[in-house]
Amino acid sequence: MKERRALALFAGVSAALIIVSTVILRTYFRTVAQHDAMLVSAGLAFAVQLGSYALLRPARPGKGAPGALMIRWAIGAVLRFFVLVLYAPIARVLFLSLEAALVSLVTFFFLTMMAEPLLLEYDR
Repeated sequence: MKERRALALFAGVSAALIIVSTVILRTYFRTVAQHDAMLVSAGLAFAVQLGSYALLRPARPGKGAPGALMIRWAIGAVLRFFVLVLYAPIARVLFLSLEAALVSLVTFFFLTMMAEPLLLEYDR
């Protein structure tokens, strides 16, 4: 049950960070096409980050094998990189605003990734 609560807390924090950063990014990206690209990026970033956190959580300090946390963190980083690289041509095919899609995806990844270490020890 603690794992579900921790994942739910991370989902809530991630959603809040993505919403706030979307509002801030909308001051720069003003067209409807750019807003649509940011919404697609937000959904993709949220799903990838939840998967990465679910992969990372079982190896938190004191719970997993030595080195397991760093290996899982590296897998998550590589996963985010591949998603970013594959998202660029897909965004082009879907006729999304490329700069809005990629800048927002990188922003969402960065902000939610910074929340991971803070919430990794959540055990309530």
